[in-house]
Amino acid sequence: MSIQEIISAAVAEFLGSTYNHEVDASSVQIDKTRKEFEGDYTVVVFPFVRVMKNSPEKAGEELGNYLVSSLDIVDSFNVIKGFLNVSLTSSCWLSQLTSDMHHQTWNAFDDNGRTVLVEYSSPNTNKPLHLGHLRNNFLGHSVSLIKSFAGENVVKTQIINDRGVHICKSMLAWKKFGEGATPQSTGMKGDKLVGFFYVRYDKEFRAQVEAMVNDGMDEELAKKEAPLAKEVQQMLIDWEAGEPDTVALWKMMNEWVYDGFDQTYDRLGVEFDTLYYESDTYLKGKNIVLEGEKKGLFYTKDNGSKWVDLTDQGLDEKLLIRADGTTVYMTQDIGTAVQRFEDYPALKQIVYTVGDEQDYHFKVLFLILEKLGYAFAPACRHLSYGMVDLPSGKMKSREGTVVDADDLMQEVVDAARLSSEEKGKLDELTDEARNELYEILGIGALKFYLLRVDPKKRMMFDPAESVALNGDTGPFVQYTYARCMAVLRKAGEGSTPANHTLNAKEASLLRELTAYKSVVKEAAEQMNPSLIANYCLDIAKLYNQFYHDNPILKEEGDVRDFRVMLTRYTANVIESGMALLGIKVPERM
Repeated sequence: MSIQEIISAAVAEFLGSTYNHEVDASSVQIDKTRKEFEGDYTVVVFPFVRVMKNSPEKAGEELGNYLVSSLDIVDSFNVIKGFLNVSLTSSCWLSQLTSDMHHQTWNAFDDNGRTVLVEYSSPNTNKPLHLGHLRNNFLGHSVSLIKSFAGENVVKTQIINDRGVHICKSMLAWKKFGEGATPQSTGMKGDKLVGFFYVRYDKEFRAQVEAMVNDGMDEELAKKEAPLAKEVQQMLIDWEAGEPDTVALWKMMNEWVYDGFDQTYDRLGVEFDTLYYESDTYLKGKNIVLEGEKKGLFYTKDNGSKWVDLTDQGLDEKLLIRADGTTVYMTQDIGTAVQRFEDYPALKQIVYTVGDEQDYHFKVLFLILEKLGYAFAPACRHLSYGMVDLPSGKMKSREGTVVDADDLMQEVVDAARLSSEEKGKLDELTDEARNELYEILGIGALKFYLLRVDPKKRMMFDPAESVALNGDTGPFVQYTYARCMAVLRKAGEGSTPANHTLNAKEASLLRELTAYKSVVKEAAEQMNPSLIANYCLDIAKLYNQFYHDNPILKEEGDVRDFRVMLTRYTANVIESGMALLGIKVPERM
């Protein structure tokens, strides 16, 4: 039993034996004592005041005296209003440390047999990955790692949006203006080359619209009547009809993009178990819509387009198939969801990691799946997250003002290199080892900065701040781990302490370390890696306070053994917690 469970059981026993009041021990609320108060754990007394027929303060006193007399792990207590703050004995904490180190409690939970599929990244094949994709990838990948650690069988996946009008824009621009350019002939990464032509299309399209407006045409009509707009729509129709030249061009340019994506994913340190392609699932979705129309679930407008009416659900009408027969994202998402549950019949949940600008889209998708009668509809979950802003303003892909993911990764690695070289502590490392360290620090800093903020919140990204060694950053946590490893290299294996009276800094750090698995459990349930990122920050701060105030290697006997073991426990938890964020920790910095 955990310490909380032992105290909860004792509270239930007290109420039953003293007041003949049966209470489920699991319902007893016990929290970590807040930092401004003395104590390790806090029992909320208010629910029992009526039964005990006493004031909250008197009830807390009576319960505290019982716990001190009946539990050898409780040393003392204090009561503040209806809150009973309990302090544990040093022997209890020492026993907890020994037990945790012996059983390696930072290791994964047991398999609970629950299979979940987590979707993230899911880019369009008309441009390279950018800063927004980084938060998406880091969030989705970390949630996958956390859920897996918590005992779930996780399938990491993405849906590659490899068809549609946006892809056709890049294709058309290459066909009209590319002059046979390839990644090899230009020296450009494939995804960047295709993205270049996406921007080129927008430039040429805007020029056409401006000319037509200057000739007296309404702007909205000009956007529809512009020659490039009509050519793009025809290219999409040709693609869906299987026109050979269009399909061949589509395959060639997509392969360029996939090669570029793979290079980026490799440096990001994210991976996938299976891939889905919109080009494979859109027809499934289209057929499902057509069958749904026969059942009266959808309807056709006079122009032949297919729609769903969700006004009775407080939403609106949603287009599913255009008048020309081509499909939209919603249609593809319907087909993909059904395909996934056919591929993984044991699935208990699908998690879509997508920005909050698509909140409405997923409300509609889940309602349509429910309307179609799919039993799995309630198992679909949108992991919505806020956008990433820059001091320079909002990014726009078609205008070429995005922050390229590859460029940003290189920027933070270069910043880590500059910061490390200024400190001059790596002279004994080889060039290869130094470059590997810069990569670990830079990419780790980037991940930590984007994951430490609650996913629901919009955030501002500052590359220089992200790699700072001081402050709430990844390098600060990594440095703490390296400090632990330096102590352990000098200390050797050490021994299990037989006895030691903990001081306040030691008890505070140890109490926080023992909460690791409960933090992971909460992060898995909430799908919120920021809980782990901020927990790792707290551990790093507590360890550095402990390290500053308490000699380790100069001590002897049980004191030294305890502090060495506490250091090893800290290192293990930091390494495990950072790994759940997809971040490596270096042994030297």
